[in-house]
Amino acid sequence: MPRLYRAVFCCEILSLARFKRTMIFEQSVQREFRQSASSILVVLLAVLVTVTLVRMLDHAASGGIDPGDVLTFLLLSAAGSVPQLLALTAFLAVLLTMTRAFRDQEMAVWFSAGLSLLDWLRPLGRFLMPLVAVSLAFAWGVAPWSVAESERLQAQYSARDESLQAAAGRFRESAGGRRVFFVGQTAQEGQYVEDFFVIQRSEQHRTWVVAASGKLVTDPQGNRFLDLEQGRRFDLSWTSEQPHALQAREMGFEHYGLLIRAAPSATPPTPIKALDSVALGQRNDSRAVGERLRRLGQSLPVLLLPLLALGLVAANPRNGRAFHLIVALLLYVTYSSLSTLAEAQVSRGQWSFVAGLAAVHGLFACLAAALIWYRLRSGLRPRRAKRSIA
Repeated sequence: MPRLYRAVFCCEILSLARFKRTMIFEQSVQREFRQSASSILVVLLAVLVTVTLVRMLDHAASGGIDPGDVLTFLLLSAAGSVPQLLALTAFLAVLLTMTRAFRDQEMAVWFSAGLSLLDWLRPLGRFLMPLVAVSLAFAWGVAPWSVAESERLQAQYSARDESLQAAAGRFRESAGGRRVFFVGQTAQEGQYVEDFFVIQRSEQHRTWVVAASGKLVTDPQGNRFLDLEQGRRFDLSWTSEQPHALQAREMGFEHYGLLIRAAPSATPPTPIKALDSVALGQRNDSRAVGERLRRLGQSLPVLLLPLLALGLVAANPRNGRAFHLIVALLLYVTYSSLSTLAEAQVSRGQWSFVAGLAAVHGLFACLAAALIWYRLRSGLRPRRAKRSIA
């Protein structure tokens, strides 16, 4: 009996020691995952904001969006890119952490302590679950709202009277880039203008119109006109066969109607990416199915890519960080390209939802599982030391 009690006591001690060892391991791994992810997220966010800001400023300069809404469009565009940002952050965080652990021989320490590669899955899952939840919330809730809000602001800006877009004393290009306005003074909240100038450009024609004053009017059909008074019009045209043979014409007028905005023919349809989750779930057409696959496909990489990084580094532990980063970049680009291809095939009705899901995400899930299985099968899974009980 004393030997039995001693054996039970020793087993309990060993069990407690393994539990403490596992807790220390999991806390250490999760802390390093979080630290790496925080640094990577800051860098990627800075790059995203810079690139998006340049694109928004270009759109504002070309008249596509209101210059006063550049910051709003920047935030809306960044909100729609959060799922991709989280996927890349988690992928690189796991990849760099695993590479450092193998390089510094930390993995050998954990393996000698009786832990295997499968023991990394639990802390990795705890690290990824909040990221997956945030990615799902943005992909299915925030991103559609940001697209709808961007469309609303852009439509609102395009629907403005072009004369009102021209600030007094400044030249301003119209939304289509076909006209350049100059307004000396405005009155009555922009409904009345003075010292008006506009140039209209086409492929083989230029028109200059100057007027002393003008006012905005609306005809019964809903078309908006600028009724110019006391001005002149100059026309210059040419042909592609004889570009140097210019034809000029000049005329004066007491009243001249300049079309500002035609009446809308119909309400434009809501883009599929701007539909909320409830409205999207009520549609069964191929475009809606493709959009559901796209939104789900934005969150699955947050879970699959880190598992792929775990298997990639474990299967090639002797390769350096540069090699792993290059392979990771190629895998990410391939994953994104195949996801886009699958979404397009589903949207055209050529693939089913399950086929599109399995063809890309299922393939990469199998690849991650195969890499981890190869690592375990190759004999790198440690054998636990046998302990004799005195």
